[in-house]
This record gives sequence, structure tokens and C-alpha cells, in this order.
Amino acid sequence: MIISSKDVKTIYFCPRKARFEIKNRNYENLKDTQLNIFQTDAFGCTLIAEFDELVSETPLVIKIKKTGKRLSEYHMLESAFVGYVLESNGMKVESIIVESPYFSVSINWRPYVTKLLSLISSFCELDEFHISKTHLCRTCQFSSECFREIVGMENLTFLYGVKSKTIEKLTSYGINTLKDVIKMSNIIEEILGKEKSKRLVFQAKSILENKPIIFKELPKLLPGIYLDIESYTPINFDYLFGILDNGTYIPFLALDPVYEKDAFKQALEYISKSKKPVYHFHNYEVTRFKKLSRKHGINLSKTFFSNFVDVYKLYSDHVALPIPSYSLKNIARFFGFNWRTALNGQIVVGSYAEYLATGDKRILDEILIYNEDDVRATEFILQKLIEISY
Repeated sequence: MIISSKDVKTIYFCPRKARFEIKNRNYENLKDTQLNIFQTDAFGCTLIAEFDELVSETPLVIKIKKTGKRLSEYHMLESAFVGYVLESNGMKVESIIVESPYFSVSINWRPYVTKLLSLISSFCELDEFHISKTHLCRTCQFSSECFREIVGMENLTFLYGVKSKTIEKLTSYGINTLKDVIKMSNIIEEILGKEKSKRLVFQAKSILENKPIIFKELPKLLPGIYLDIESYTPINFDYLFGILDNGTYIPFLALDPVYEKDAFKQALEYISKSKKPVYHFHNYEVTRFKKLSRKHGINLSKTFFSNFVDVYKLYSDHVALPIPSYSLKNIARFFGFNWRTALNGQIVVGSYAEYLATGDKRILDEILIYNEDDVRATEFILQKLIEISY
């Protein structure tokens, strides 16, 4: 098995997901096609160190680039991975710098080598990994497999909106399975209150019956347009405002940060003229519009957002679904929608960074397809919601 230093974060949070990803990846040609890559063997696995920039050869200083706002322990472990592999190749590493638009830190990585090797040893030697619910589940393409296994055991782990502390509290009352949730709903109501209890019971029924269940009456839903924004977060740049109107995809694209205001104003003008409800998924679009209006000195009317409708809230507040999380991809895939690319909200940031570095139009075209699929998926699940509500 070939493990890259870029796998460390996933191994750290969810080794099961990392194993799935590595099995579905071809690293065989990587060593011959990429610079700044070195390898060594450990625990029956091949460890490949990847870094982004050779700052200096003498002394050896390398740089690993990130996009996040905070330095985390897994950054230390990734640095230890790279340092360990390089020094296993006879090199003396002077410094490993982890850099993002928010920080640049020279990592004291050597104290983390022992923990890193323990992590990698377990990962290489174990055949199966415990299913756990993490923040990675929301965008994980393998979460449905974990969900099916958990449902087979009637485990409470993937009940939507239920945190680990709540599960611990329920199990302390002998509520261990989905059927227990339904049978002991009166006890759950005493523990969590009427509203949360009601939601939990419907969620359990939805999973056991493998069908959506509406537990609260929906508002009237009118024909509208669909909005999705793509942002390059490392430089706080909103470069694509995708709109779907009457089946036609309309991208307002800024090819450079200096054109962000123009693209934003064009999207605003289109939305204002349409006077239709603006359907979006989650609160990102509203948040970005407010920030952009302040950034560019554009005054939005007090009623501008009155036509905005969050499709995520329509689902989370009214419908129980037999899925692990209420992400756009999970909901849409449950009803049969398929994306044409392998991109997601995290990967697309890296793709756009690659586009900025290379100018490869094919990358931008793929991002446009991904954005179009997102607005079409939003329309698709809204229509499904209307169908199941009647």
C-alpha cells in the first residue's frame, strides 16, 4: 500500500476513509511524473513524501502549502512524515515550513515522529477500522457505505443532528438501537424535550423504512431561480456566481480578483430583475452577498434577502431522510442525482489554486460543470421535496 504525506490528515481523523481513498487511487506513476517526491518503506507500506516548494537545498528547507486559517496537530504530523521520509533518504532537513494565506510557521517536527510512526503503523497493519462520525462525513463519497453498515446494526451513530454526547445519554437509559428510539419515545421526550424527541423518532423511522418522512408542514414553494457561489478562500475571492433560471445555466465569472465586483454586480442585477424566489443550499450565499456588499460598497435594500429560500432548512426543518448527513450531495444522491465531476467544496479550492498556477482552461471548465451541477441538484431536490409533500 502506498501512503502519501497528503493522506495524513484523513488518516488522523478517519482511517477508514483514508483506506477507501488509497484503494481507489493510482500512485504507481506518481514517483516518475512529479518533482519534490521521495519515498521509503515502513510497516509493509511505501511512504511517499510530497511537498510544494524547495526553498533551499543547502541547508535543506522545504515548504508545505495549506489553505486553512489555523495550524493543527495534523500539520505537525504531516511535517513529521515528510521529514522522516527525507531523512530516511539520507538528507538532513534544516526546516519544514507550513504556510497558508493566514500563517507561515517553521515546524518543530521531530518530536512528532514517534506519534506519526504509531499512527502509520496502526494504519498499515490493521485490516478494518471502527466506523466513526466526523466532520469529514459531510463530503465523503464513502459515507453511504458506512451508513449502510451502521443501519444494519441499528446503531444510533448516524442519526442526523445527534451528537456523541446525546448518544451517550440515550444509551445510559438503555436506548441503543433505532427500534429503541421508537419504542422509548416517551423517555426521549423527557430527556431531550418534545421537538427534539419528535425529530429523532421520525429520523429513526425514516432509516428503518428507508423512505423520506415529512414531519412538519412545508411552506408554499413557488417557481424560482437557483444560486451557488464558488470562492477561493485563501484570498477571500468569490469568482463564480452560478444561476439556474428556467433550465438555463448562467455563470457570472470573474477571471481575476479585480473583476469580482463586476461579476457580483451582474449577479445582483439579474436577481433583482427576476423578482423570483432565490433558492440556495445552506446560508453561504447569503453570508457571502452581505460580505461582498460591504467589501465593494454596494447597498442592498432591506428587502433584498426576503426572496431568498434556504433549501437545506426546508429539508432539515421538515423532512426526515435515511441518509448520514443533510449535505447537498447526500440528499441529491439519495433521490438519484449524479454529478459529472469528482469535485466537492474542499477539492474545488485546490482545483482553482491549480488553475491560477497553470492557467489550464480545462480546470476552469470542470469547475463550471461542478457549479452548474450544484444549482441543478438544488433544483432537483426542491422538486423532489414538492413531490413527496403531496
